[in-house]
Amino acid sequence: MQLLKLGGSAITMKQDYMKANDASIAALAKAIAKAWVSGVREIMIVHGAGSFGHALVLKYGINNGVRTMEQQKGCRKTQEACAYLSSLVVNALARQGVPAVSIAPHSLIVSKNRRIATFEEAPVLECLAEGKLPVLYGDMVMDSKLGFSVCSGDQIISYLAKWADRVVLASNVDGIFADGKLVTKITRSNFNKIKKHLSGSKTPDVTGGMAGKIAELAKVKAPIYIVNAAKPERVTALLLGKKAVCTEIRF
Repeated sequence: MQLLKLGGSAITMKQDYMKANDASIAALAKAIAKAWVSGVREIMIVHGAGSFGHALVLKYGINNGVRTMEQQKGCRKTQEACAYLSSLVVNALARQGVPAVSIAPHSLIVSKNRRIATFEEAPVLECLAEGKLPVLYGDMVMDSKLGFSVCSGDQIISYLAKWADRVVLASNVDGIFADGKLVTKITRSNFNKIKKHLSGSKTPDVTGGMAGKIAELAKVKAPIYIVNAAKPERVTALLLGKKAVCTEIRF
């Protein structure tokens, strides 16, 4: 099973407001289609919210819960915006002949204090069984303590990774850098030295940027590859189990 995360920084213009990176989405859809045509059919995709989610979460102050009527309005707007972005990704895949299906995380997940408490897996597994490609995304989900809360794409990746043989994170960088050099492999033995080089995003990111991603994925058993989405051929190579310029993480 291949688990692919399309970062919000890769598929949207994060410095803008609700603006998709249409060229990147199209190029990534072609890259995924190449793997699909080659016979790699067991793929799940999760994508970030980018400028469609983070700005709204900050605007309405709903990162830590939804209580007021105004926050409920913001929650609905955020869900709608994230679903629209997902439709752009799914439509791009469909144009390449990939039978992708967008599945709204708020219909599957209930969190407790911003952590996934229950996850209705059946729709995702049924989608795979039917030979389709499920697409999930960062979303606002019900929260038993906070009303609603942010459920990041990285948290969803961490949950779904129990089925994955490989996790590919397509971001806006070649991988993790330390002292200006690409770190080709991170393990528990060198992680403490590397983590001081991790920083949060320079654009609004309510999920903690690269440091937050690594922390979220620390319990994933499958190998993780951070790759540059602007080099879609690298994404294809990793989905096919081949080598590519990236950072490999094995915890």
